[in-house]
Amino acid sequence: SEDGGDCAAFVNVQAESGSDLTLVQIWKANASHAALRTVVRAESGARVRLIQILADASEESINDVGCVTGEKASFEVIRLYLSKGNVISGIRTELAGNGSSFTHKTGYLVQPGKKLDMNVIANHIGKNTESDIRAEGTLYDSAEKAFRGTIDLKRGCAGSEGKEEENVLLLGDDVINKTIPLILCTEEDVKGSHGASIGELEQGMLFYFEARGISREEAEKIVAKARLERLCQDTEDAKTAEYMHQIIEEVI
Repeated sequence: SEDGGDCAAFVNVQAESGSDLTLVQIWKANASHAALRTVVRAESGARVRLIQILADASEESINDVGCVTGEKASFEVIRLYLSKGNVISGIRTELAGNGSSFTHKTGYLVQPGKKLDMNVIANHIGKNTESDIRAEGTLYDSAEKAFRGTIDLKRGCAGSEGKEEENVLLLGDDVINKTIPLILCTEEDVKGSHGASIGELEQGMLFYFEARGISREEAEKIVAKARLERLCQDTEDAKTAEYMHQIIEEVI
């Protein structure tokens, strides 16, 4: 994109039956508004892994992802959010095929005074489908974050299971965090669970760092970095993991 302008892109992914696809998307825009829509159709037995790295300097980024899974197909999303501006993000997965699965992992760091709004929806339609929604990140001074995770166990999806969890570290003053898990169910033979951990650095941990000559500020950076580094291990791609490590070091 041109610096200060607006930019948008659309990516349409068709994963044929039995195929294995890893798609890596790296945002490098310096736009006023940047928008990306990614639509995925995973046919029966296909495995699709979508890795998104947002560490750009755009004032506002919009990231929209949609997927429909066939029988025994899997859709995995790994996202690293380190943008300097505001981010609006949404994912909707239709687990239509029997035995299909959806895995979501997001690591984020919201800069002081910025906003991150995430919405993740897993619609269980087929039988014996699975969803696992996870998010983990850090909010700095006056940052604002909302995470909405919806697991919808629809009638007819017998044997399905959905779970979601978020861990949030609050650093600084005037931080606004909204963690909003939602489980909807119209089927009896299913399982749904959610959990959240929200708080500041424990005094015991701070004492541990200080006893070793590490300041509170440096300790906060170490912990915030560790939360993001976990994603690098999940990429299964050495080049992408190395790039993620580099970006994390530059930002934190």
